[in-house]
Amino acid sequence: MEIVAEAQAPVAAPVAESHLEIELAGGHRMRISGSYDPEALARLIRGLTA
Repeated sequence: MEIVAEAQAPVAAPVAESHLEIELAGGHRMRISGSYDPEALARLIRGLTA
């Protein structure tokens, strides 16, 4: 009879959350979490600061 240690599953590394914070004119701040479309974000910022 042979005794074999149980194989342990590798510990998964935590998934890094994507966070972005942009300070706009007038002291306004925009916070984005997760994925985003850079072009859409640029259009939104231009619209907010126009």
